[in-house]
Amino acid sequence: MKKLLFLLCFMGSLAGYLYAKDSFRPRTKKIIINTETDAKIFVDGKQISSTTTKIKVEPWATVNVRVEKVGYITEERNYINDGRHELPTTDYIKLEKDDAFESSMITDIANRDIDLKTYHTEDDSWKLIARIITNNFDVIQISDKTTGYMCTAWMVKNFKAATIRTRLIIKTVNTEPLQYKVKLISEIAPSGTSSSHDESFRAWDRLLRSFDNVIPELQSRLNK
Repeated sequence: MKKLLFLLCFMGSLAGYLYAKDSFRPRTKKIIINTETDAKIFVDGKQISSTTTKIKVEPWATVNVRVEKVGYITEERNYINDGRHELPTTDYIKLEKDDAFESSMITDIANRDIDLKTYHTEDDSWKLIARIITNNFDVIQISDKTTGYMCTAWMVKNFKAATIRTRLIIKTVNTEPLQYKVKLISEIAPSGTSSSHDESFRAWDRLLRSFDNVIPELQSRLNK
């Protein structure tokens, strides 16, 4: 008799649990997403539209929305339909301006070798190069006139959404006539990245405006 009563209680509790769970089952939610003009909207990694779209969040599902626009910091949100997270019917995703973008410019001189010719002597050229570089970079990490190689330490600038590091490398490629190759390296990584974490950085096709005159100045003054 006790076993029967226990079994009936257990079945009653289970039925109550299943009924309660079914009663609180979240409903499918539809959300209208609005954002900046010409911004790209990605839903679960797939580009859907720009500026506005409508998403459907099924019960117990999570939908990821990412918004991108050139010159702005990418914004990402997860919409979780589990009955505990409140979901809006409309959501405006505001983008913040990218200060790294505003402090830089698109360029074709970053991350590529550029030829420098000069009519100065090797000693005078080396002194002139060092003078120009130290006006733009805090530290020359390597300076070897014998091998004709000079390299600055990384100059690091942290922004809200990115860390930018910049360095310059110059080397002698010919002595008769005297000729150098110079490379201005510009790289980007997530904000807060240490400059020593090489694996986190990638080449950036932009250049901080504070370095935009380095190579033109080298070209101009070495050719005089």
